[in-house]
Amino acid sequence: MSFPLKTITDREAIKRDLEYYRVRVPDQGTPAMTFSIFTILYSRLNDPENAYRYFKESFTDFLKKPFNVFAESKWGTNPYFLTGAGGVIQSMVFGFGGYDITENGIKKVASSIPSQWKKVTIKGFIEDNIHMRQ
Repeated sequence: MSFPLKTITDREAIKRDLEYYRVRVPDQGTPAMTFSIFTILYSRLNDPENAYRYFKESFTDFLKKPFNVFAESKWGTNPYFLTGAGGVIQSMVFGFGGYDITENGIKKVASSIPSQWKKVTIKGFIEDNIHMRQ
């Protein structure tokens, strides 16, 4: 409800939701997208270490050899799970990159990056020149 719907916007409520769900998400069978949403929300809550933890979890165990294609779950054999790969991209753009889609176009919002990184550069997103069409 916090992302992408923005139904819940109170920071403390978002933190409570994350704390509640992160210990209840089963390790087996959980899609990669779940961890991508955790990444985005933790980054926006200025908790870059948890954001980084879930970012790594959103793809590391989902890549299947020999070509490192995404599977639907960590132990799944269903390769080419594009929504999982899309979640990783969203983690970068809407989490660490700090972009958000609003009624008035793409805007920058507060976000944080992990201490392991120096910076995040995303090219092609120019908030003043991108507007959603209605």
